[in-house]
Amino acid sequence: MSDIVLFVCTGNVCRSPMAEALLRKALPLESPWRIASAGLFAVEGCPASANAVKAAAEVGCDLSAHLSRPLSAQLVRQSTVILTMTDAHMQQIAARFPESDGKLHLLIAFDSEALPKSSHVDDPYSGSLEDYRRCRDTMLKTIPGIVRFLAKTRNYQTHTSNKENTHDR
Repeated sequence: MSDIVLFVCTGNVCRSPMAEALLRKALPLESPWRIASAGLFAVEGCPASANAVKAAAEVGCDLSAHLSRPLSAQLVRQSTVILTMTDAHMQQIAARFPESDGKLHLLIAFDSEALPKSSHVDDPYSGSLEDYRRCRDTMLKTIPGIVRFLAKTRNYQTHTSNKENTHDR
């Protein structure tokens, strides 16, 4: 069974699909992590916005098959790590899904160079291609920190599971 990293934004047509694709590309093929995305107010089955597809393609990511989906209790339960684009997203998820406790993280917190006042990833929805590029580049800066975090999380879980398995014998 693999662990799930879930990116959450508002509509699941811009930020979270780009973040999903960026992390998927950064992880090795043999990674135990599955990467997914959803939106707090997403409409089921919408494609990624045209500029999200273009901005992602410029860095070797393909969003052409992406279809939006709303965040559900089942997705929250199945996810090990949930990364949000804004503090407001984090608060809404915590309020709607108590099972998210301990799983929520603000995406921008993984960028060691982000300004302390930066608490969110700007929504480029209906903006220019340059707006989408800025958004993508902001998220790209978080990817190395996320990869390090996932490695530590996975090592901790494996270590804990091994201790529990040994203890049960």
